[in-house]
Amino acid sequence: MPASPAPAEPTTAEAEPVSLHQAYRVCEDIARTHYENFPVASRFFPADRRSALAAIYAFARQADDVADAPAPSADRLRALDAIEGAFLRSLDGEPRGPVLTALADAIERHRLATEPFLDLLGAFRLDARDSTFPAWDDLLGYCRGSANPVGRLVLALHGIEDPEAIRASDAVCTALQLTNFWQDLGPDLRRGRLFLPLEDLERFGLSARDLTNPSSRPALTKLLAHEVRATRDLFERGIPILERTPMLLRIHLRATIAGGRAILRAVEHLGWRVLERRPRLNGPARFGIAIRALAGIDG
Repeated sequence: MPASPAPAEPTTAEAEPVSLHQAYRVCEDIARTHYENFPVASRFFPADRRSALAAIYAFARQADDVADAPAPSADRLRALDAIEGAFLRSLDGEPRGPVLTALADAIERHRLATEPFLDLLGAFRLDARDSTFPAWDDLLGYCRGSANPVGRLVLALHGIEDPEAIRASDAVCTALQLTNFWQDLGPDLRRGRLFLPLEDLERFGLSARDLTNPSSRPALTKLLAHEVRATRDLFERGIPILERTPMLLRIHLRATIAGGRAILRAVEHLGWRVLERRPRLNGPARFGIAIRALAGIDG
């Protein structure tokens, strides 16, 4: 019988009072060891914003891990409810554990809105229900809760309220989330998760049951190429963000977009083989992307 998901913060030693410095160190460790295709809290951010972003990421990472835990859906949903309650109490001056201690400080210090965090938890509840997505628009709706809030929080940390910048950020964040789905297609299928829209499966003559069958490989390769094209278009729609952000953030975003595009190219190249081999950015690829971003070259 699967174990119940762990709470967002341990209830033993780590739930005891912790200094703010220690709390941020824990969050930075989580961000440094769990990032996906590019560092979440990169050196392109000033130290105070980097620490705040690490706290945001640590909170999201822990809640996401609960949503994805090998436990009954009802247990995961209860654990997410507990996380939301602990989060709201932390805003009232009662944080428990290092992540919520740092996050509450970051929210107060940078005057961040609470809605993006609640939106993230809403998306994680869909994960806990092992939801599927009938249409492309349904999947985009999921991304509005699971990815776009992080981009909006990054903009808020930099005092950016420009509606055009927010729209471009949403496009980039959605594209990054989709890229991660195509990158993780194999692992997700093995744990019973499917992010490919069901209408797209039908369009290419596939079903969720036969995605891993050898006979489905040609159709799956075509389907992935279709999803890659749509995701690439979202990256293009997000490029204006580079014109509406300060230099250091612009460098980080240029590198992040380039990393996402590189993974997309790898997914398209692998086709059905992405089920067997998760594409990653190796050290030289990351270094090249960073150098081009510093030089102002889009990848």
